[in-house]
Amino acid sequence: MGWDATRMEGFWETLHRRDVFRFSFWHRLRYRLSTLFGEGPKYPALLDNRYLLDLLTSVIDVQRLRDVAPELVVTATDVCRSRLRYFSGSELTPRHILASCSIPVVFPWCEIDGEFYWDGGIMANTPLLPALESGAREIVIVLLAPLTGSAVPPPANTRGAVAWALDLATIASVKVLGAEFFERAGMDVQESADKLARENFIDAGGTRLLLVAPRDTSGVGSLFDLGPKLTGERIEQGYRDACAQLAALLG
Repeated sequence: MGWDATRMEGFWETLHRRDVFRFSFWHRLRYRLSTLFGEGPKYPALLDNRYLLDLLTSVIDVQRLRDVAPELVVTATDVCRSRLRYFSGSELTPRHILASCSIPVVFPWCEIDGEFYWDGGIMANTPLLPALESGAREIVIVLLAPLTGSAVPPPANTRGAVAWALDLATIASVKVLGAEFFERAGMDVQESADKLARENFIDAGGTRLLLVAPRDTSGVGSLFDLGPKLTGERIEQGYRDACAQLAALLG
């Protein structure tokens, strides 16, 4: 998938170092000064993304990224035009990967060819369109937030409320795109959405959707913890969720 295994030794340790996820006081100060003197904001974010870009450049084999099959499509949000952009094939670079994970406020927008881009999940957390246009007949949707069809306990504290609010924004994006998909297939939107959340798969218009989603939220604090321990726990939990949710379908 474009990752060079020979350069992956120590990747997680490097990723977790302060020079990758480092709060930049200098850039925050420069942002404040530019605002004070009426200049355009340069770094409206908590962290500097240059170090993450250096890391991505060091571990991604660009040619493999472009030639991989099935085709890799990267989604980003055009900040100034409030629209989605899809990048694929020969245009892909580590900068496009960086743009696709530039969470607003956490990271600065990523500049590509004079345009500014944030994380594509802002406008489409589950971008189904590229898969449908490529003729996919089976689409696996992997979510980072629970898509529940029944009631869940309300948040118990402020931290939980912030985390759940972010999860709700993610779920809303999924439901909007899902509704459009079901409408195109001539299906009842609410009934189909409930079935997908309940059974983790649904056949719609010749295309089968498979859903894998966590049973609970990891919390907003997990956005900043990409260390080996928590990452390993997430991978294990994701594997267990996938086995449990797709067991009947996959046998």
